[in-house]
Amino acid sequence: MKTTAKLLGAALMLPLLASVGLPPKAAQAQSLLEGDLSFELGRNREKSRNFKHIATSMGRTFDSGYGVQLDLAIGKYENVTSTNPAAALHLYYAPDDTWALGGFILGEDQRPGNYVYLGLEAAYETGPLSVEGYAAHRNDRAAAFNGDRYGMEVAYAPDTWSGFGLFGGAHSENDLPAGEKSIAYLGTDYRFDNNTEVALQVGRSDLKHTVASVRYQINFGPGSKFTRRHGQGVFDGY
Repeated sequence: MKTTAKLLGAALMLPLLASVGLPPKAAQAQSLLEGDLSFELGRNREKSRNFKHIATSMGRTFDSGYGVQLDLAIGKYENVTSTNPAAALHLYYAPDDTWALGGFILGEDQRPGNYVYLGLEAAYETGPLSVEGYAAHRNDRAAAFNGDRYGMEVAYAPDTWSGFGLFGGAHSENDLPAGEKSIAYLGTDYRFDNNTEVALQVGRSDLKHTVASVRYQINFGPGSKFTRRHGQGVFDGY
């Protein structure tokens, strides 16, 4: 686990290193990078449990329209041993700036359970509106708890709101060791001129738990093509 954490920590530093002190050739390469680096703190009120979460996405859309994105994440819930490491690879096709269609493979450690997800996804963006959805099949690598995870997210941020935006979404998963789980959430964010943003989010789970979090995010280029699919990313303090 220590080795995994060190490798993940090094990978999480790559976007930061790419954004400062670059010579001209390196700066040109960085301009081709699409992604983000986010830091999140939150609390599940009913469990009286705090959590923290660090994640990054790095990708590239080529002139042909085909693209690739890598996600890495690590998090921690109070009184839970696992650090919830996760990694995902997305391959997609974006015929224009509006649509992107792709597939992904995701591996994550949820303790209990080491899972692999294979999924399909689509993203649509026009003007201030963006919509994204996915569906994935889960394979339990140590037992027979196979199932499905699926979800949808919507964001709206018109220019007339001077950097403010609204977003919301819902995710669900079935046939887990503890049964099914789902969550729905709403939030607001503010984007600064330096391509960073801060977001506040409040969610409600099927267990009637209220989860609130604050996130600071650094965006690179236009940001990541797809949002992250790992458990702590989508269920956020469940």
